[in-house]
Amino acid sequence: MADIRMFRAVRPVPEKVEKIAALPYDVYNRKEATEVVKKSPDSFLAIDRAETSFDESVDTYDERVYIRAKELLDGRIAAGDFVAEEEPMYYIYALTMEGRTQHGFVACASIDDYESRVIKKHENTREVKEHDRIRHVDTCDAQTGPIFLAYRQTGTLRTIMQKKTAQDPLYDWVSEDGIRHQVWQVADGESQREIREAFAGMDAVYIA
Repeated sequence: MADIRMFRAVRPVPEKVEKIAALPYDVYNRKEATEVVKKSPDSFLAIDRAETSFDESVDTYDERVYIRAKELLDGRIAAGDFVAEEEPMYYIYALTMEGRTQHGFVACASIDDYESRVIKKHENTREVKEHDRIRHVDTCDAQTGPIFLAYRQTGTLRTIMQKKTAQDPLYDWVSEDGIRHQVWQVADGESQREIREAFAGMDAVYIA
């Protein structure tokens, strides 16, 4: 069974989501990341790649980088750029590009499922990168590095997806690359229970 749980999000306030949303940290080298943050200082990349706060004399994996990430995150929360949910829940995230839309759930997966191979991986990862993200998550005390998992569709999950996405989204914006981003909350107890039970009935999910 796959243990896919809700979580209590710290998320951007709707009026700043376009400025805060960022591509994954590892699509940039250091120079590119620094240029993006300089152009868009509100971008979450400033937190995800906090070495952009320092000149190149400070190593990417220096302890000061992780401390800086924590300072930036806490400061942005205190400034009101982010809101903390009072209750855990699931979310639905949709990406639309060139008329095609891909939907998925945003949730927590289990490290135990990874160790027991309920979560199937398709490649080996570099140890230095693993340690970097672990230190980032631990220091920030927040899950800052989401992982893309695939699963076999079920009728229950499809129905919930269709029902929720027919409602007004929490976020709806088009990024600079022309991709439309939409997010919905799954806040009702019945849907939450059905989502968890649907995943619990799966033998495996897959790192995409």
